[in-house]
Amino acid sequence: QHHGLLAARRRDLLLGAAAVGASLKYGRKPPEKNTGETPVTVPLFFATTSIMQVKIGIDVGGTFTHAVAVDAESFELVGKTKVPTTHRAELGVAQGIIDSLFKLLQGSKINPSQVTFISHSTTQATNALLEGDVSVVGIVGMGKGLEGLRAKSETNVGTIEISEGKFLRTVHRFLDTSQPPTPDLVDRTIAELVKEGAEVIVASEAFSVEDPRNEIAVMEQARARGLLVTGTHEISELYGLKVRTRTAVINASIMTKMMKTADATEEAVRRSGIKSPLMIVRSDGGVMKVDEVRKRPVLTLLSGPAAGVAAALMYLRISDGIFLEVGGTSTDISAIRDGKAMT
Repeated sequence: QHHGLLAARRRDLLLGAAAVGASLKYGRKPPEKNTGETPVTVPLFFATTSIMQVKIGIDVGGTFTHAVAVDAESFELVGKTKVPTTHRAELGVAQGIIDSLFKLLQGSKINPSQVTFISHSTTQATNALLEGDVSVVGIVGMGKGLEGLRAKSETNVGTIEISEGKFLRTVHRFLDTSQPPTPDLVDRTIAELVKEGAEVIVASEAFSVEDPRNEIAVMEQARARGLLVTGTHEISELYGLKVRTRTAVINASIMTKMMKTADATEEAVRRSGIKSPLMIVRSDGGVMKVDEVRKRPVLTLLSGPAAGVAAALMYLRISDGIFLEVGGTSTDISAIRDGKAMT
């Protein structure tokens, strides 16, 4: 039965993954009965003459960018569109998001005032790591006393293999924080990292989850130089300096690409006349505002897969099974047990 449902609904599942993922958090229950038939598209005249409210979901894949609109009450499909993902455009994949959004609004005759919610899921962060399209990261490690010796080693993560044959390069400096580092010392340290090729900065100090002041001081100096920067205290409140540093490094490495996309997409939503704020699907299936993406793009690493498995749970009613979503760059696999996504 599950295979039959999956075959019948696969097209609309993939097209609507982002919308369904967002709906899990903010929508209503799906139709009680699933017949396995492909939903009937709402006639265009209905979309223009009714006062219905719609939700829009946009899913950025390695090959195509899909956009769908669903009735906010019934979740019936109002309109859908597909455009090639624009990797080589000046705005990057953001251009495809913009193109799909405007094509959807015009083709389905949706008035921007009808849109009550808009979100997009994306494999951009995942693809950046798989393809090695990341920034060189400069790490300012910090610590004091005996713990400082350990921190010096744990903050120097070296070169990270992020996928087969693809590497994330880091450069490292360490500051003894027995006394608070002066702004001049911090600035000279950042300048050295930039000279070695650093494009973004990570500030990492032992126990910064308790007291992030030194990390914040480094972040302020980096921003004064016009650099993007991540502090490990922003990424996690858990102890474990080495893991926290590596996570912050990955976060920083994709910030440039993700911020460019976020800025261009948010501007396009404003220009379209849509008043609802743009939301981004997180790796856990929830959503977050664009400002959070600018700080912690690492939270979108499994954005696309999360939206896909959410759709499988919500519309295919899979209780136990393995869900595969084949994209242009990667194949995402999720295990479902007792109606919950396990991986």
